Amino acid sequence: MSVRVKFVLLANYFYGRLMGVINFEIDSRTGRARLTKVATIYAAMMNILCFGLFALLIKSRIWDSFLGRLNEFHNYVFITVMTLRISCVLVTMLNRWWQRKQIIQLLNQFRRLVLEQPKVIRMWRRGVISKWITGTINELTQMFIPLYALRATLTASMALGLSTMCVLIALLNIIISQYYFAVLNVHGHYVLCNEELRLILRETQSLELDYRKGVSDLRSCALADRIDSLALRQSALQTLLHKMTRIFGIQILCMGTVIYISFIASLYSAFLAIKYKMINTNFFTWENQLFFLGVCSYIADVHISYSITYYLEDQYEKMRQLVMQYSSFAPTVDRRLTTAFESFQLQLVRDPQKLSVLGLYNMNRKIAISMLSSMVTYSLILIQYDIKNY
Repeated sequence: MSVRVKFVLLANYFYGRLMGVINFEIDSRTGRARLTKVATIYAAMMNILCFGLFALLIKSRIWDSFLGRLNEFHNYVFITVMTLRISCVLVTMLNRWWQRKQIIQLLNQFRRLVLEQPKVIRMWRRGVISKWITGTINELTQMFIPLYALRATLTASMALGLSTMCVLIALLNIIISQYYFAVLNVHGHYVLCNEELRLILRETQSLELDYRKGVSDLRSCALADRIDSLALRQSALQTLLHKMTRIFGIQILCMGTVIYISFIASLYSAFLAIKYKMINTNFFTWENQLFFLGVCSYIADVHISYSITYYLEDQYEKMRQLVMQYSSFAPTVDRRLTTAFESFQLQLVRDPQKLSVLGLYNMNRKIAISMLSSMVTYSLILIQYDIKNY
């Protein structure tokens, strides 16, 4: 495994353990996930502490420190957003306790797949490092921006409120990152499957020019076995995806809700900052550059986290298109080989890949575009209401 990839994965694991998101232990030598008393007790204590801090966060109304001219409507919007974000995190944390054994089994199944196909690790490098960079910058800027803005008036109670907001942001990033790494793993296996499938197709096409009956039959049998093995691997990946969407269904829905409402609140907050002239028109000030960096890193992080789902969809579609090419084989190709391709195609048609969220919707490009459109629409509605009434 690449040293950088291993470092990022280990850092994410220990960070999750530190924040209490991961309530089990992973053996550093074997990579096997297991339950331990130490991990259980520590995670339980951290969760209880976080639950208490979140109650203080709502009570502190830390957003008043940034937007001092808030009226009742503004307070209602920000309290609603913060309450929803905290509620989604709490539901996710409780669900991780409820599904803890299933999550451990899922991780161990992923581990076995990696041991069977170690080449998949090279497929992670770009995704793991890019997610780590954007996630780290996003988290750091969301910590530094409020500290920098309140540096002259910072009090102990405000510092506690900011610390709690940082904990909330950290928990959100860890939960999203873990799901991202799981989908990235499946995506890497699909890339390897498609590479193997292209190689099989090229070798099959070469059979059309091989007129040695005995040799051609042996090669056809070997290729048919490879297709069957590939079909079994795809079936195992599909089973893991179904299991993963079932286990993480509530978590995906909660994290999607958090991203949705946070985007709307961010656009509305930017409008209020412009309205009350809290943003300097000089772009080259530290405040504006830090704010711009935070916005770019947040958008990039959300894009990377969500785009892996439709990149996976693209790989599945490529696999389906590649398998369909068997229909163009010459009639001289062995029947056992074409039967293996037909069986593989039937398998893909019978059980199509879908990243379902509790059966409510599927994660794909169309949903992403429609969600973005509705987020912008609701943000404009809030802004128009504010302009008209305040």
